[in-house]
Amino acid sequence: MTTTMTVMQPLMSNNMWSTQLFDCFDDMEICCCGLWCYPCLFCRTLKDLNENCCILCCDAGVPSPVHLALRYGVRKQYGIQGSLCGDCCTAFWCRECSMCQVAREIKYRKMQQQPTTTVINIQPAQVQAPGYPAAPSHY
Repeated sequence: MTTTMTVMQPLMSNNMWSTQLFDCFDDMEICCCGLWCYPCLFCRTLKDLNENCCILCCDAGVPSPVHLALRYGVRKQYGIQGSLCGDCCTAFWCRECSMCQVAREIKYRKMQQQPTTTVINIQPAQVQAPGYPAAPSHY
């Protein structure tokens, strides 16, 4: 007999970023995309949040207003400590690392919300009545 259980992983309750700003090498796919094709990572991150990446066409300035809004929004959505001033400084001086951190955070938080399936094999126990021999196993 096999029983399948679906278990929801607990959400991160930490009010800190799951990775540090310069932990880019924790996820090489995000790191390479952020380093060599920043607009691609930006668009992918917006899509991960169900936002339209066409907004990048309207983006101008340093720090990028869309990048700043994205970082602030992710921080607020997940209850991460910080300030608008800190977001602005990070987006201005560490643009690629900041985008990588935001992308990693979204990825890790979404991974934690995914249900995991656990398969449990249960062997039925043989029950023997008192005073009677056990039933043959070939029936």
